[in-house]
Amino acid sequence: MRYGKNKPFLQNLRTKKEHETGAFLRKSSDAYNGEDEPENSYQPDRGTQTVMVFMRLDNLTEVLKDMTEEAKPHLVGALEIALTEWVLSFEGYHQRTGEGSYIVYFTLRGFHYAEKQRFTILEKIRDIDLGNDMPLTVSIGVGMSACNPAELGYLAQSALDLALERGGDQVVIKTPEKTRFFGGKSKGVEKRSKVRARVTALALKELIERSSQVVVMGHEMADYDSLGSALAVASLAGDLGKKACVIVDDRNYATDKLLAVLSPDISRTGLVKARDASEKLKSNTLLVVVDTHKPSLLPLPGLLKSAEYIAIIDHHRRGVEYIEDARLVYIESYASSTCELITELLPYFQGQVALGKDIATALLAGIIVDTQNFMLRTGVRTFEAASYLRNLGADPMAFRQLFQDDLATVIRKAEVLRTARVLYGRIALGVSAEKSADAQLMAAKTANTMLNIAGVDASFVLWPFEGGVAISARSNGEINVQIIMEKLNGGGHLTVAAAQVNDTIANTEDSLLKILEESFR
Repeated sequence: MRYGKNKPFLQNLRTKKEHETGAFLRKSSDAYNGEDEPENSYQPDRGTQTVMVFMRLDNLTEVLKDMTEEAKPHLVGALEIALTEWVLSFEGYHQRTGEGSYIVYFTLRGFHYAEKQRFTILEKIRDIDLGNDMPLTVSIGVGMSACNPAELGYLAQSALDLALERGGDQVVIKTPEKTRFFGGKSKGVEKRSKVRARVTALALKELIERSSQVVVMGHEMADYDSLGSALAVASLAGDLGKKACVIVDDRNYATDKLLAVLSPDISRTGLVKARDASEKLKSNTLLVVVDTHKPSLLPLPGLLKSAEYIAIIDHHRRGVEYIEDARLVYIESYASSTCELITELLPYFQGQVALGKDIATALLAGIIVDTQNFMLRTGVRTFEAASYLRNLGADPMAFRQLFQDDLATVIRKAEVLRTARVLYGRIALGVSAEKSADAQLMAAKTANTMLNIAGVDASFVLWPFEGGVAISARSNGEINVQIIMEKLNGGGHLTVAAAQVNDTIANTEDSLLKILEESFR
């Protein structure tokens, strides 16, 4: 077999003795020499400690589906050659375990060199062009520094699952102490299955029927996606004969605006302030968490310990922080919004639920906000969900009122825009000097507006509130704002992300500027 030109391990594989001692690594001028460790990398004993890697092609089935029969073997062959060359160049061993799935073993030394080369296999596979309309992408889960093979395998599988739930095309490296990410810069391909939506609907129905009551909770500073999906789940549970309530922030602008615009069909008695929620809990309670999977973002995280059952429905790319012990997990990062996911579940309740026009309007409002009027992260199924909600009576006239701002809000946004600055020729940064109870919503609206500035590929807006700072980030797809927000313990998507920081506005701005400098200098 013929290998590529830049293969330091193979070129210096002189003798068996050199191979066994690792001397060939020291002889190569390009090989890893132990003096230039990847930043923040784990550094146990050097040498032959085993690193286990699970690899899975994200979209092999979708790519092959649209190719001619003659071209398919050439694509698969090019894929196998690229993978074999990459693994052998770092003295690794790999084995195909299924269609599009592989297991790879590296020595610690070889893996560090692969990391130093920034996992070029991601790009090599993405660059394969042999008649395929869309690029191939691969997800890689790495387990290392474990005390036994069982733990090593668990870490690698957990890392791969995390990479897939974050949209694929990336590397997740897990040790017992920490998790690191690499890649994740490409847009996800819409590929979730309606079969999974049906199975999820049946599982959710079973959990609701098994419970004595249903409590629904979204994230703090709830937006229309969080509120719309929470109201829909509560309504669904009510139609199935269960008492249900939605826990909301003690004060929330979006909640007040939504209830003011929609008719009294949405009962205010079903909304419970976080401070009063503990009094409403009974035994055998189902807690449904929507539009987030992070305990720290919940208005009342203590309920996670009190609930008998937990279900998660979310569309954000999964982060390291995660709600454990959930009985049902439905996280689809390819969806535009959680409201879209909830809408897809409704037809599978077979006429047992009767969603009113107000709930349908709330769901459609969540989709509109998270897609920025169907401009971002919008797939075919997004429009199918919107059409379904329109047929249920979603009121387009209500959206005009929901998205209108009063004069004071317009002035506050204008002040941030007036003082905004452009960094690195493509990043717009705005900072509000005024605290606001609806900081997250104001930051999101202003970031959306700033993205319309010519030449701007991404926008960041910092808005203080009592006790912290809300950050909203938007991108046109050229810059992955999710990765940047994760460094501030936030998250989201490639084009839409956010974070909440418990610090001063000055310190938060300094932290963001340092992250941007590391990314764009």
